[in-house]
Amino acid sequence: MKILVASVYIMGAMLVVLLVALVVGIVWKIKARSEVKIEAPKVVGAGLAPGTAIDSVTLDGDRLAIRAGGEVVIVDVKRGTVLSRVRLFEQ
Repeated sequence: MKILVASVYIMGAMLVVLLVALVVGIVWKIKARSEVKIEAPKVVGAGLAPGTAIDSVTLDGDRLAIRAGGEVVIVDVKRGTVLSRVRLFEQ
């Protein structure tokens, strides 16, 4: 019987310790959260002539395809670079 009483006290103490650890962990996560830095948007030149009509724009993941003036320009949105240009017909 004494073993059962001792095990109940031990389990109760473990519950209290784990509850305190949980609360400390939550408070630590909230205080350790860093401020979100807002960056200025990147400006990417697609190299299109001024006045070129854009026919369509398609976004797939981090790739942006711009169809304009008889060519398709592929832009990596995350890096802000032009990956390739595809001419749709000979000029």
